[in-house]
Amino acid sequence: MIQRKYFYPISLVVLFVASWTTGWFWLARVIENDLEDYAARRAADPIAVSWNNVTVSGYPTQFLVNLTKPHGTWGRAEGEVLWSGPATTLRFFADFGRTISFKSPGTHKFLASGQYSNSKNRALTAAGDKINGQIGFDSDGRLTSLRGEATRLELLLGKKPLATVSNGSFDWSLANTDADTNAIHPDPIGQSMALALYGTSLTTSRLYPYLTETLGPKIAELTGELSIRGALDGKALTQAELERWRDAGGTLELNDLVLIWGPLHIAGSGALALDRDLQPVGALTADIAGLDQLLDLFELAGHIRTQQAAIARIILSILTRAPTDADNTKARIPVTIQNRQLSIGPVPLLRLPAITWGD
Repeated sequence: MIQRKYFYPISLVVLFVASWTTGWFWLARVIENDLEDYAARRAADPIAVSWNNVTVSGYPTQFLVNLTKPHGTWGRAEGEVLWSGPATTLRFFADFGRTISFKSPGTHKFLASGQYSNSKNRALTAAGDKINGQIGFDSDGRLTSLRGEATRLELLLGKKPLATVSNGSFDWSLANTDADTNAIHPDPIGQSMALALYGTSLTTSRLYPYLTETLGPKIAELTGELSIRGALDGKALTQAELERWRDAGGTLELNDLVLIWGPLHIAGSGALALDRDLQPVGALTADIAGLDQLLDLFELAGHIRTQQAAIARIILSILTRAPTDADNTKARIPVTIQNRQLSIGPVPLLRLPAITWGD
C-alpha cells in the first residue's frame, strides 16, 4: 500500500501526465482538422496543395505532421504545373503556424502544361536522398518564403536524364524590401532567390553538347542571388503582363554570381531585362579566370575561327589584370546577352533558344 506521504506527489504526476496526454492528442486532432480546412479553403487558389491522408505523431514532446501522397497545382486556365511528391513530414514552429519545416526525401514529379510548357505537356522528375526545407506564411496563410536543400539530386526531363547535383540549396522570398533610389530599379516590391549548386554533372545532358565537350561534364559551383525588381504577377506570365513589367522598368538583378566550370571561373554581378521581343537582354561585369584556356579549347574544337580567337586574345591581353598567382590570370570582362547571343567579352559562347510566352 502506498504511504500517504507519497500519495499526493504520485497523484499529481499521474494527473499531469493524463492532462498532458489529453492535451497533446486534442491539439493533434486540431492540427489535422485545421490542415484539412486550409486545403479545402485554398483549393480554388492559383497555388493549392492537398494530400490523401494526414496524421500527427511525435508524442509526447513534438507535433510531426505526416502527409501521404501530397500533391499540388500552380497556375491558371492558361496553364498549370502539377506536382506530386513522396510521403512528407512537417514540423510546426512556435509562431502560430507561420513557419513550417519539412522533410520530403524521394521522388518529386512536376507536369507543366499550357503557357508553362509552350503548350506541350512536359514532365520533370527530381529525386534526392535528402530534401529538407522551410515554408513561411503571412497572417492570411499566403506563401511568403520557401527554402530547401538537397543531396544527390537527380533531374530527368521526361524519361531522359538531365543532370545530377551533389549538393544544392535555394532560398526564395516574396516581400517588400526597402526602396533604394540608387538601384537599377527603385521599386521596393519584388522577390528574390539565392541559389547554390555544387557538383552538377551534365554527363547525360543534351544541353549544348559542345560546351560539355569543351568545359567538361561537371560544373563545380554555381551560386548567386536573383532579385526581381518591380511588381510581376508570377502566376500569369503572359505577354501582356511581361510587356507591362518591362515598360515599367522591371529588371532581374544578379548579385554575387559565381560559376566554376572546368578552366572557367566567373564572379560578378549585373542585371537582365526584356527586349522588344520579350527575350532576355543584359550585362554583368565579371572577374574571369581561365578565358585564355577556354579560347584554346574552343579553337581546337572548331567552335570559333582562328582569326576570331586571335582578336579575342589581343583584347584579353589589354583587359587582363596582373595576376595574384601566376597560374590564375584574371580579367574584368563584360558578359552580355543580346539578340539571344551570350558572349564573354569578345567570345560568343552560345546561342540561346527563343522563349515563347503565353498569350
